Parts: sequence; C-alpha cells; structure tokens
Amino acid sequence: MNVQKLKDKAYNYDQTLLKVFGEGENKKIKLIRMNYLKTSGIVFDDIEYVRGTVNENKINESILRSKSKIFELAFCNSWDWFFTGTINPNKQDRTDLELFHKQLTQWLRNYNRNHNLNIKFLFVPERHKDGKSWHVHGFIYGLPVEHLTQFQVGDKMGKGLADKVLNGDIVYNWEAYFNRFGFCDLEPIRNHEAVSKYVTKYINKELASSVTELNAHTYYHSRGLRFAELKKRGSMNWGNIEPTYENEYCSVCWLDYTEELFDKLSNQFI
Repeated sequence: MNVQKLKDKAYNYDQTLLKVFGEGENKKIKLIRMNYLKTSGIVFDDIEYVRGTVNENKINESILRSKSKIFELAFCNSWDWFFTGTINPNKQDRTDLELFHKQLTQWLRNYNRNHNLNIKFLFVPERHKDGKSWHVHGFIYGLPVEHLTQFQVGDKMGKGLADKVLNGDIVYNWEAYFNRFGFCDLEPIRNHEAVSKYVTKYINKELASSVTELNAHTYYHSRGLRFAELKKRGSMNWGNIEPTYENEYCSVCWLDYTEELFDKLSNQFI
C-alpha cells in the first residue's frame, strides 16, 4: 500500500461527534466537527503534520486533552464543594506530588469506610510560588456539611480567604483533612458551568512540563465518575449551526439540551 492510500485509511474526513454532557438543568449538547479524525487502530507518523518540536507538540496536546477531560468530569458530575487543599511540610512532603496523591487517595478510602460515605473528587495540582511545593484545587461530592466547620471572622487563615469571610461568603474548613495534611477550604458550588470552566485555567504549560518531568499527572480523580455520553459519530449536515469555537482542525458548538433538539441533530447525520 502506498503512502497516500495509507493516509486515506488512517483518517476519516469531516467527521462530527455528538456528545451529551451533564444532567438535569445543566444538560448540554456538544457538537465537534473534526476536519480529520484518526481511524481506530491505525497509527500514521507523518512529518507533514508536525509543527514545532516533538516536545512542544506533546505538551500542547497534553494541555488540550487535559483541559477537555477536566471540563468533562467537572461538568458531568454533581459536585457539592470547590476544594483547595495545601500540604503542611511538617505532616507531608509537599514536593512529592505522586506520594501525596497516593496517600490522599488511601486516606479518603479509609475516611469513606470509617464514616460510611462515598466521597468522590477531581483535583488539579498547582505549584506554589517557590516552584517546588504543591497544592490542589478541585471538586468534592458526598462530603456532608456536618463534617465541616464554617470559618468565622478572626479565625486563622490567609488574607484572600479572610477577605471572603469578612465579605460574608460561606467558606468551610475540613478539620480531618487539616489534621492529616494541612490547611484547606471548601466553598459551596453556585454556578456549575462557570466553575467547571474556571478549574481548567490551572492547566498550563508550566504544569504540563512539571508533571511530565515528574512522571506525574495533570489531574486526579476518583473511580466511578460520570463522563459525557457519545451519542453519534459520523458525517453530519450542520446546516445553519454556528460554531461556538473553531480553528483549522475542528469546529465546536455548545447547545442547551432538549429532547426535540437532540432528535433533530441526530437526524442530520448522514
């Protein structure tokens, strides 16, 4: 088989994916039209498609994949809390991200078992300004408010958090986490879609490069979380659908879900 024929087999062209995100009032439809979509099971390494260095391409691809997956997991699950957790160097090596992840995961398993709970999480690591230490941001559900203590004016906390509390914002401390790992705070989630977009800002080149060097990950999550459902894949007549975002590789459109719209879009696949 010659090179051109292999290229033709390696990709399907002008392919659309129809995915359904979330549930209830947060339910969304995402249309993704790919100018070319790799055929399953076929790998083709073509120098014509490479831009920049191999390392830069890998980092950029990793960032895009991570942002997409984090938004998917954030949006498709009914989170209760936005969580920020730090690591006290007197309790844990704050420079060893993978060790922290393993010990945090085991600690949560034990906490669930001891309290008959089913706490789930999605965390994105972020480096401190010192360039060595780590903390995490993300989401938690299944943790009852009865296990938390609301911060009050005058409690020991950072300036940013103190300003929130002084302003009347509701912010909680999870003393069990504090006693095991270090300072943390939890805020009730008010705008599910907005906070799902917000958390992706922590995924950047610095993080991607750092975790690659450490053989770590750009995000961590519990097992059993909900993912978006792929409902349709193939050629589709977009008609007058206006993309929310597009570039030379793909077009993306987000739409509020209704059964009528879903059926209409499904019938536009050829």
